[in-house]
Amino acid sequence: MRNALGTLILATLASVHWLAACGSDSDGDDSDDTATSGSPEPTGAACETEGECFPDVADGELVGDALCLTDVRGGYCTHTCTADADCCAAEGECKTDLAQVCSPFQSTGQTMCFLSCEAEDIPDDRDEQEYCQAEASRDFICRSSGGGSNNRKVCVPGDCGVGAACDSDADCSGDLECAIDARGGYCTVTGCSSSDDCPGDTRCVRWGDAETYCAAPCQADSDCSFCRGDDLRATCTADTDFVDDDEAPVEVCVPSR
Repeated sequence: MRNALGTLILATLASVHWLAACGSDSDGDDSDDTATSGSPEPTGAACETEGECFPDVADGELVGDALCLTDVRGGYCTHTCTADADCCAAEGECKTDLAQVCSPFQSTGQTMCFLSCEAEDIPDDRDEQEYCQAEASRDFICRSSGGGSNNRKVCVPGDCGVGAACDSDADCSGDLECAIDARGGYCTVTGCSSSDDCPGDTRCVRWGDAETYCAAPCQADSDCSFCRGDDLRATCTADTDFVDDDEAPVEVCVPSR
């Protein structure tokens, strides 16, 4: 039952699993009210049609054609381009100083504007995943745009999946349930008897004397604030009780109670 869910959160994140539904738009009682989807820029804003994108740009001023990437979870406002300079070229197009790049995307055959998470655009050597979460949205990831040798590193919505904050089961994607005993909630599968019962690369761990649940794998702190925010960050640790005793220990995101 292993698939690319774990690697989606961790590294270049080129898998298509990021198209799936996300978890809660709420962090729970202890969090702020910041929405988890969308972007501080018109580029990356959630959308259903291109007519919703770039509302402050006068007709004919956008350098390229407005697009709503509806195969991205929640939609992603962008426009076609031929160079980085085409992004933010129109008056009213950009509201912040966040860098954007003109990049191919998957196999669309087009180049379009995206929020950048390339190393030269991230100040102070920040973690690229933390950067997208903090500067774009806490359910955005840094991934390769695809499209061959000219692909770029871009901030786009990810698959919240296991580990997302939640208030109820309805906030979790697929068949995941909300473990409300965890601070901020934790989308998971409870009652697992081994990691084979868990989705993707998640692992079955014990919580307390008898409870078991599936925990998201991690390699960095930013993996445990993904779809949660810093105020509800889970702990990335291998110091937990794995149900499968013969399984090689890995670090997983363990929430606090």
